[in-house]
Amino acid sequence: MTEEKTKVVRKTTSIKINPDLWKEVKKYCIDKDMDISDMLENLLRKELKTAKGKQPSSA
Repeated sequence: MTEEKTKVVRKTTSIKINPDLWKEVKKYCIDKDMDISDMLENLLRKELKTAKGKQPSSA
């Protein structure tokens, strides 16, 4: 039996970020053996989930 892996399609984009912060992010990800894209996606998902929980219900 062959395992099928789901390929995640990602959008390449550009952002402007403080160079010192970017340096810290890169070092952090290296230390944690983590991909920067994965880290940013996780942080963005967490923030969006938190923000959705704070929105007043429309009912």
